[in-house]
Amino acid sequence: MTSSQVEKLYKGGWHAAIALVGLYEYKTHKSLLSKILAIGLITFHTDAAVCDYLEIPTTPQRILKKVLDTWSKDC
Repeated sequence: MTSSQVEKLYKGGWHAAIALVGLYEYKTHKSLLSKILAIGLITFHTDAAVCDYLEIPTTPQRILKKVLDTWSKDC
């Protein structure tokens, strides 16, 4: 296994572990705000794990790039 494959596996595993923490938070907390934050944690880190493995930009990175490209064209 090459070092880049090991790095992808490590980063993906890290994001998956944090997503599991978000799942735990969702199941144990009762307030609406804490559930919304847990869903965001799960979504963000699941997306990051998949994107790291596939070596593509994450969804927030793609959205930010489109917004900044559109904004810079308007100026």
